[in-house]
Amino acid sequence: MNVRRLRQQMAAGRVRIEFALPHALTEAFKDGLTVAELRTAVLTGDVVEDYGTRVLLLAFTVPERIPYHVVVEYVPGEVVATVITTYIPDTLHWEPPDWKRRRKGRRKKV
Repeated sequence: MNVRRLRQQMAAGRVRIEFALPHALTEAFKDGLTVAELRTAVLTGDVVEDYGTRVLLLAFTVPERIPYHVVVEYVPGEVVATVITTYIPDTLHWEPPDWKRRRKGRRKKV
């Protein structure tokens, strides 16, 4: 996904953000995240992984600096970008302090 282009489209008012209700907001609220923080992630977050029409973004709460991930879906030419889900990454699956690298899976002993 061309995140820079999406953000330009949003700034120009040609694309708006929607939330995949109830999942995205439910997950955000469980983690204490606000709609404003989700918007901030979409507008300024760092790209962690790009899945084509979906992208995983990283942002941090202010002033606490708590990391959170937001998955956004956007199909070029559409007027809506959808926040699919959001969560606070944990150390079991993500490597601090940058929260951008997945931990390698542990092999099960046979």
